[in-house]
Amino acid sequence: MYAKCGHLKLARCMFDNMENKNEVSWNSIIAAYANHGFLDETLALFHGMFEHGIHPDHVTFLAVISACGHAGQVDDGIRYFRYMTEEFKFLAKMQHYACLVDMFGRAGQLYEAFGVIKSMPFQPDAGVWGTLLGASRVHGNVELAKVASSYLLELDPSNSGYYVLLANVHADASQWKSVRKIRTMMKESGVQKLPGYSWVDVDKSTHMFVAGDGSHPESAEIYSLLEDLLVPELRREGYVPQPYLPAHHFPGCEPLIQVCFSQWYVRI
Repeated sequence: MYAKCGHLKLARCMFDNMENKNEVSWNSIIAAYANHGFLDETLALFHGMFEHGIHPDHVTFLAVISACGHAGQVDDGIRYFRYMTEEFKFLAKMQHYACLVDMFGRAGQLYEAFGVIKSMPFQPDAGVWGTLLGASRVHGNVELAKVASSYLLELDPSNSGYYVLLANVHADASQWKSVRKIRTMMKESGVQKLPGYSWVDVDKSTHMFVAGDGSHPESAEIYSLLEDLLVPELRREGYVPQPYLPAHHFPGCEPLIQVCFSQWYVRI
């Protein structure tokens, strides 16, 4: 509970004061540090298990490999995966392969990630292919994005998120004909993307917004305030908008804030 709430010090204090630590308690604290990006502490606890006579299981290795991936330590991730399969003779599960795909994807090694998928001894699920699709979008690999999406649309043809991700990959590459084709596919398949809404309570009243929304009775004042506060801050932080996205037209707003409205949910 402490770890999930971000209180790692309290979680560690509880762990250290436990008289009888079992496999579950060790896995919990290792996963806590792994999920919060503390690779050194994760590995120290992993090796500390052995000193206390506790052996790792599938869950332990999942946390360790995930921590390596988030830290960009690809070689370490591979080493612990092999340690699991060769030394402990554990059969890797779907989640372990998904971690490897995510690790390679984060590092920009997309073809290595694809190689992991092709080497899996069982059929990859949508989560694995979705990880590759997301990484392909981040690194602008249209070829692998198309491969991943073809499998995803077979596994889950009604998921609008996959269509949108693939369309964004083509948009990144300025392949507008492909973007239109994907939108046509969605329409013909009856797939609709439900807009994401944001709710905020102010003075006991609930206000609802969607990206590019102009229906709020005070939208003009809200956008004006955002332009005054948000644009200078964005520029100071080095934010570079993606101008290919369809900017909604808000009278008096400069292009940067138009693009921001089309990319971000408007929150009061």
